[in-house]
Amino acid sequence: MTRHMLARWLAPFAEVKPDEIVPTLVLAARIFIIIFGYYLLKPTREALILEHGTPELRSYALAVQAAVLLVAVPLYSYFFHNRVGEVMYRSITIFFAINLLIFYFLGISGFSIGFAFFVWLGIFSIGQVAQFWALAADVHSINSGQRLFAIIALGGSLGAVLGSQSAHHLFPLLGSYGMLLLAAVLLLFTTLIYVRSGMESVMPHRTKNHDPYHVGGGFTVVLRSPYLRLVAIFIILLNLINSTGEFIFAKMVVAQAEMAVAAGGVKSVVIGEIYSNFFMWVNGLGLFFQAFVVSRLFRYIGVHWSVMILPVIATIGYGLIAFFPVFTVIRAIKILENSTDYSVQQTTRHALFLPVAQNEKYEGKTAIETFFWRFGDLMHAALIYGGTTWFGLSVYQFALVNMTIALFWIVLAWRIGGEYRVLAANGEAIASKQPVASKQPV
Repeated sequence: MTRHMLARWLAPFAEVKPDEIVPTLVLAARIFIIIFGYYLLKPTREALILEHGTPELRSYALAVQAAVLLVAVPLYSYFFHNRVGEVMYRSITIFFAINLLIFYFLGISGFSIGFAFFVWLGIFSIGQVAQFWALAADVHSINSGQRLFAIIALGGSLGAVLGSQSAHHLFPLLGSYGMLLLAAVLLLFTTLIYVRSGMESVMPHRTKNHDPYHVGGGFTVVLRSPYLRLVAIFIILLNLINSTGEFIFAKMVVAQAEMAVAAGGVKSVVIGEIYSNFFMWVNGLGLFFQAFVVSRLFRYIGVHWSVMILPVIATIGYGLIAFFPVFTVIRAIKILENSTDYSVQQTTRHALFLPVAQNEKYEGKTAIETFFWRFGDLMHAALIYGGTTWFGLSVYQFALVNMTIALFWIVLAWRIGGEYRVLAANGEAIASKQPVASKQPV
């Protein structure tokens, strides 16, 4: 099959030029394997921590992740400050694969690794993906990234769907430790699928930055950039709002199950059926959005408007939940919110790093996608604890809180969109040796 035929075959998903086929499919294959491997490890994580631990221990592990990242982010910058591109990706990937092998040998030797592995996987899931997308942003121009990121991200969406299905069948065969070994092999394999000549065809322009290392590492990079500061706050609010929405939905699911019990149903069965149907719709709709909607949004309204889509959905959605507290309404809104988050918002979030400097793509993005992401989890936990313990908020009042935060989120998204458009215009002007653009609103 020729490259021109492949380009025509990929046309329904995004506009791909013949010379971009190979590097785009290589990157899509990489993120497919990364996400596939992660979904193999998710049931392993739960089995290891709950086999000898408690659900409370699981909650504590989430908080420990943020504490570990406070140290890990500056260390990452210290060791990898002068490494970019394939060298960076391979170094981090091999490091994580070695970690998996260490967990494997400790586990088969009889050591209890549940808590440590739970903390590690939470860091891996965001850290490894951040490195991949930093590389993707680095090897693409602004224009090519906006066209091709939708197809690359589609590889991750397929990896999530097939990985979760495969884990269901592989876990009984391989067990917890066998899954660790398989995931390590898959990770190492991603360092081998690299076509140098093809990758060079999509890197016509790089915004290099040779700033010296700072003690704060990625934190310093973020704090020194007004644009990255906005993106960091955006990520915190994204996780805060979505996690609080999950809490609202879970409370309503339990209420539905209790009504079913009163009618003779089994609570666990009802909860399982509701969530199974919920995830089926989220994954299916998310895959459809990723395949057919994201690239068209980037083409017709641009990244700078696409970043506002999820905040608008959240504002309207939680407003409806607050004033029309019906389970079917809550379920429909959460399906739309999560599927949009996993497709449109996720791809847009990575595209926001296309016009920034190299150290901001690697060190800054890593700090944002790891610590600031987990900081959103901590804010969510504080909101739920304070709302339930001190103020006795109902589910619907939590929806009002979410709607209020989402209103601020819209304003923040608008600001980010304006900054992105200016950075993108300046980057393209530098690449074409044209006068740079002056700052202007979205």
